[in-house]
Amino acid sequence: MKKIFTTILTLCSIYAQQSLGQSYNGPESVEFDYANNRYLVSNTQTKQIISRAANGTLSVFATLSIAPYGIEIVGDTLYCCTSTSITALNLNTGAQIFNQSIATGTVFLNGITHDPQGNLYLTGFSNKKIYRFNTATRQSNIFVNNTTTTPNGIIYDAYDGVNPRLVLAGWGTPATIKSISLADSSISLLLSTPFGNIDGIAKGKNGNFYISCWSNNSIQRYDSTFTGPATAMVTSGLTSPADIFYNQLSDTLAVPFNNNVNFYYFGTLTNAHYSYNKFDNINIYPNPACESINIELPYSVDDIITFDLFQASEGKLIYAAQPQIKGSNYSIDLREIQIAKGIYLLEIRSQKGMHVTKKIVVE
Repeated sequence: MKKIFTTILTLCSIYAQQSLGQSYNGPESVEFDYANNRYLVSNTQTKQIISRAANGTLSVFATLSIAPYGIEIVGDTLYCCTSTSITALNLNTGAQIFNQSIATGTVFLNGITHDPQGNLYLTGFSNKKIYRFNTATRQSNIFVNNTTTTPNGIIYDAYDGVNPRLVLAGWGTPATIKSISLADSSISLLLSTPFGNIDGIAKGKNGNFYISCWSNNSIQRYDSTFTGPATAMVTSGLTSPADIFYNQLSDTLAVPFNNNVNFYYFGTLTNAHYSYNKFDNINIYPNPACESINIELPYSVDDIITFDLFQASEGKLIYAAQPQIKGSNYSIDLREIQIAKGIYLLEIRSQKGMHVTKKIVVE
């Protein structure tokens, strides 16, 4: 069933590119815009950011003066690596907010990630440095002066909740995966892989990491410790897979490559999941909410329901619950979980596979 669904997603992606006016041309990096339910892709050859809607429709989100490579969403802003500078775009309109130089010389800014405080971390591919950019003050500095190996993909990892880190994927052969402490910028080797030229790295469910490898045009998966062998997830149909993104809501890995973007589903799929979905008629109130959210299903379910609440701008899981009673009416006390004002995505699932995601506004 998983393979069938993966094939459907891949074919839909290819069909969307061929049948519409807009297309991918040198796609390098992809992000999922949780707040607007769409993917954003950096098109390096046309110097554009391409938007892919939920129905597969492609459109131009923004046109830049410099080719965008790595892209990252922080709050309501899309940040793009543009040569030696960062270009910031309004996530809702695509309008340019600023373009600011943070490096000099022939530096090629490539990978990008951010921490919960809003600091961006960018890889200097050509000079083996990591740059830090504060999105609030717009101040930048060199965070790591020498990565020793060529840095490429990078991702923030909360790790054990006490020692957050950056996980860095390297270019070259053998390609390395390194950990960078956010406390003191120190680097430690996590793994020297049997692969060459890792472009992108993403973190999925259960702490698993995914890497895109040019040496054998594959997607590989490692567990959270990087101690076990890699698991080959995609081994055919790719050419030079680039900066990947894992959609936490749909368990889908987006892979830009060549002039395509493919989508691979790595979650649990059942017939009930897509043959019908009565959860579409769910009633959530009040919305906007202040103190609590009431969830009213259109019928009484006969299996356990789970609730996951994600921050809309980044897809970060902030609350999870599994009520032990079965029925049709539930409530989440927002005061108890001390949730901040903002926009959230409430994902509701049943063990039999039915699910729905609803936008929630907390005031």
